[in-house]
Amino acid sequence: MMRRLVPVMLLLASMPFAIMVGCAGTDPGANSSGATSAAGTGGVTTFPWSSSGGKIGYVRSDVLTEKLADYKDVDNALRTDNNQWMAEAEKMETDLRGKETQLEELKLILSAERRKELESEVINGRRELQKFRQSTWYDDNSKYLKRREELMKPIDARVNDAIYKVAEARGLDIVFDTVGGNVVYAKPGLDITDQVLEELEK
Repeated sequence: MMRRLVPVMLLLASMPFAIMVGCAGTDPGANSSGATSAAGTGGVTTFPWSSSGGKIGYVRSDVLTEKLADYKDVDNALRTDNNQWMAEAEKMETDLRGKETQLEELKLILSAERRKELESEVINGRRELQKFRQSTWYDDNSKYLKRREELMKPIDARVNDAIYKVAEARGLDIVFDTVGGNVVYAKPGLDITDQVLEELEK
């Protein structure tokens, strides 16, 4: 059974540039095969919820992510940083286990003062490790997410600029991303992904 489509974009036919729904660099797990987008006739589609209609196009951001080398560079850089953070967390874990082992093996001969000291170090160390993991990977504003945003921002800006240029050259009123737009079908003739890639290679 085909799902009922819900409009996910604003039709602003009077604006001379594209309005994107979704963004470049979104989850590359979606379908990247040819025909995807909103139904239309030729290169112009009239939407039932618009009295004036509009000329539309679409991009497949999963294809842009796959083919644009800059995104692979970001992936490699982020993986390198993440490996360093994982190594740091692993070292903290190893140090803590060493102290826990020392505490267990020597608890009968340790002075009460030294035992308390080690117990305090283990408790504080566990807290610090948890805090490190939380701030690095799990917080809404985690170190991982901030680093990813830092790396992606200039590339996304380039991609959006290329989309705007292609949209303007083709006289499009709206450009949307099939990955984030709940699109069931579209004519391949509305796809501007290849033109955007060509623009990015200039």
